Amino acid sequence: MENDSKRFAAQDLIAACRRLLEKAGVPADQAELISQVIVEADLRGISSHGILRLPAYLRRVLAGTMTADTQLKTLRERKASLLVDAQSGFGQVAASEAMKIAIAKARDTGVGFVAVRNAGHFGIAAHYAMMALPEDMIGIVTANSSPSMAAWGGTDPLLGTNPICVAVPTRSDVDIVLDMASSIVARGKIRLALNKGDHIPEGWALDEKGQPTSDPAAAMRGTLLPIGGPKGYGLALIVDILSGVLTGSSFGKDVATTLDFDRKASAGFVVQALDIAAFADIDEFYKDIQKQMADIRSSTRSPGTERIYLPGEIEWLNQKSGLENGLLIPPSVIRELDKVAREMDLELGLSPL
Repeated sequence: MENDSKRFAAQDLIAACRRLLEKAGVPADQAELISQVIVEADLRGISSHGILRLPAYLRRVLAGTMTADTQLKTLRERKASLLVDAQSGFGQVAASEAMKIAIAKARDTGVGFVAVRNAGHFGIAAHYAMMALPEDMIGIVTANSSPSMAAWGGTDPLLGTNPICVAVPTRSDVDIVLDMASSIVARGKIRLALNKGDHIPEGWALDEKGQPTSDPAAAMRGTLLPIGGPKGYGLALIVDILSGVLTGSSFGKDVATTLDFDRKASAGFVVQALDIAAFADIDEFYKDIQKQMADIRSSTRSPGTERIYLPGEIEWLNQKSGLENGLLIPPSVIRELDKVAREMDLELGLSPL
């Protein structure tokens, strides 16, 4: 286990990521967006989807399996829906553009539904769902990912961790943001534990023989366990159908990992925006949602529970703390960033606080 992690300012991390991306040929505006989404993941405490992922993104671009300049190609469009091809570009750029379009459609029709095929890994789903919040809209995002979870009762990895995110505006201190994998943990947390030399809790994953394991290396060769047993498996399957089969992207065992430098990026995802005013009086909605929040927060706590959190509240608190105090980044992650920077003849130029 690494105990010598150092703190870095979020803006310094964003700047370092941006320099690396631009060196790889990513346009400046796209590099800035990608860097912000990457660091936001670390700020929210989702380090499995943050800076840890950047070296793989860069190596995919350099290998030609991910496109540096992300351009969306329209394939099918109706008044409330759109299907686009990301042409193996960055998922962060494709998802951001897709949600902007979904929001615009929702203003007109009440609902905007944008499906994206052939994209790279997009990081945290919450970033895109939360884009709907300032517009008095609910944001919904689903995505498929590389196979890491077996069908219930099986041992072959056939489905990804396939996240679902729903962001609900509240006009309160914190918005409600449910961002969850359909597995017990995201595979990136296994990769992060392996990177740091940590063990993982039993109950997260099975090894290649279908036996419980606390070894992250064995878990990476085996399969993750779904939330709620067969329910999580069913959820992952439905997300894969919506995000992969429906969009015409890769699905199931054919989705390439971020560490696969031989196959084009071809994941799929769907973003949706729901205009609250199309369904409810906006002021009444906020009054009701705030009452629901108050009822939850004031409910009787079970023994040993000091506070009841709303979905996304812990991540919101993490982000506030990270912006104020800097982000604690494992030295192994910094070493990998420095290594890829040197491979690209670039100085990382990153100093701890």
